This record gives sequence, structure tokens and C-alpha cells, in this order.
Amino acid sequence: MIVIITGPCGIGKTSVAWALVKRFERAVVLEGDSIGAVHPFEIYDDVRIEYLYQTLRHLIAFHVARGGYHNFVIDYVFETPASLARLRELLGSVDDDIFVFRLLADDAAIEQRIRQREADPGWYLDRYQELVAIQAQAALEGDMGTPVQTTGLDVEQVAGVIWGLLHDEIIVAPYDPAWPQRFEVERARVAQALGDLALEIHHVGSTAAPGLAAKPIIDILVVVRHLDDAPACAPALARLGYRFIDHPDNVDRRYFRKGHPRTHHLHIVAQGTAAHRDTLAFRDALRADPDLRDAYARLKVALGEQYRHDRSAYTAHKTDFVRKVLAITRETRLDS
Repeated sequence: MIVIITGPCGIGKTSVAWALVKRFERAVVLEGDSIGAVHPFEIYDDVRIEYLYQTLRHLIAFHVARGGYHNFVIDYVFETPASLARLRELLGSVDDDIFVFRLLADDAAIEQRIRQREADPGWYLDRYQELVAIQAQAALEGDMGTPVQTTGLDVEQVAGVIWGLLHDEIIVAPYDPAWPQRFEVERARVAQALGDLALEIHHVGSTAAPGLAAKPIIDILVVVRHLDDAPACAPALARLGYRFIDHPDNVDRRYFRKGHPRTHHLHIVAQGTAAHRDTLAFRDALRADPDLRDAYARLKVALGEQYRHDRSAYTAHKTDFVRKVLAITRETRLDS
């Protein structure tokens, strides 16, 4: 697991990283500022930043191969979603279980932390305000990490919040007849927010199959003309509380999440693509076949018990079932 902590200067990223790493049985802290402290130093130097990111990748690979470490905490300031995505892309070759958290705090809290830490706080007080504005705008344009509000919390409490998010409990609940209505309410909001960008909006996932036990999270599929339309949807979705999650393996869709604990997942796909067809085909197969639905329910309940605090493993073990169902539906479509 790789955990990346970002936020403006002075907010306490390094202190939180050290508090968090102690919660793992074995883990390594990698401080971006220290590792990237080359001379001469330029903040906006693409060559230096790429050098830093490559160094982080090599360090993690070395710790895995030679030290047997598998948990890492990186703290660094990111100013754009593209820069963060580049690091995630590089680290994905070492470990695909990557989580990013963006620390937030009100001005008074950050200023107090800076004054307690710095003998000459002037530059830091100006720079943190600049970074707060940069990161807030960047978060409307792409994935800048899960926001973690730290105002009023000490370092251990912030680390505890992040630890809880990393080990979010999986609860598979009995089917709730209210789920379709929850979708309809949200569908209307999304439709109004996206306007002509959304060609179709569907209720998908387990909560869309009557009678199926599921995590109580409403999955929404938004169909657009081209996947390149997804960035234009992000600001409107952000105003509804959705946050873009940048998974490098999501080449055929863009994924957004809402709520803490999470209440909605939203997937944007392009019209006529395999992601469009397969998502609806899997939902329709569950709706049409009670035996298939019940088999999937049994699998989900078993996985929920086995991987209650490991969402990645829970999702990965469902994949084989989904693939088998989709293979059958494709054969049926070809035969018809």
C-alpha cells in the first residue's frame, strides 16, 4: 500500500505522515521535500520534479525487493492533478494500491502551526495562502486526493482519520426498496447539473437489482458522447459533492465518489463503448435471473465477511464473477 499525503506548506503533512506510518506493522516514510532537496533548486522545474518522482519509485522498489517493506507514506505538495497523476502512474508499476489524501485547515489553524514551527514565518505565511488557492482550484479540475479537514485535530487524530478511511468497513446489507428512489432523486440532480453533456443516466450496480444484497451505495452510470467530455462534467459534479478519483486502470471510464461514509459512486463512460454495454448488461443479467442474483449475493456476503476492512481485495475477488457473467451475455448477444 502506498499512501500519499498532500496539502499546503505548514499544514503538518510530515508530522501526520510519521504518525500514520507508526500504525502499520512495518512501513517507510518518504518525505518528498527532503528527497527532492537538490541544489540548485527551482520550484517549477519539470526536470527536477520528474527526477524526484523517479527517485521515489526506485526507493520504493528497493525497499520492497531488499527490505520486504510493502507499506509506504509519501508527503509532498502537489499543485496540479496531472503532476499527482504522473507520480501515481510511476508508482503503479510497483504497487497499484495507492491512496491520496489532501489535508485542509482554516487559515487560523495553518498560521498557528507555521508560527510554532518557523522562526521566520513570513515566506511560509504567504506561500501557504497561495497553495491553498491553487489546490482548491485544482481539485475542481481533477483528483487532488480525498479531503481531510484537520482544523481542531492534533496529529494523532488526523492520522486516525486517514487510517479509518484506509480501512473503511465493508457492509453488505439486505436489499432496501428505497434504493431506486434514492437513485431517482440523485439522477434528477445530476441531470440538471450536467445538462446536454449527459446523454443517458442509469441506475447500475447491485442496488439496481431488486432483491440483491449490496453495500448501501448508489451506483450511477452517466453516458457522454466522448470520454474527453468527462473533464467538463467535473466542476458541476463537484458542486453536488462528487470527487473525481484518478485510478490509472480506469482507461474506459472516469470515476467519481460522494459522501463520507460514501453514499454514491458515479461512472462516466462514452456512448457505445464496451464499458457502456457491459455495465448495463451485467445489471440486466442480475435483474433477469434470480439464481444468478442469489449466487452473486452469497459471494458478496462471504467476501464482505472475509475482507471487511480491505475494499481492494473485496472488489478484486468479485471481478471473476462479473467477467464470467459478461462472457455469457456476450455469447448470447452474438447468437441472437
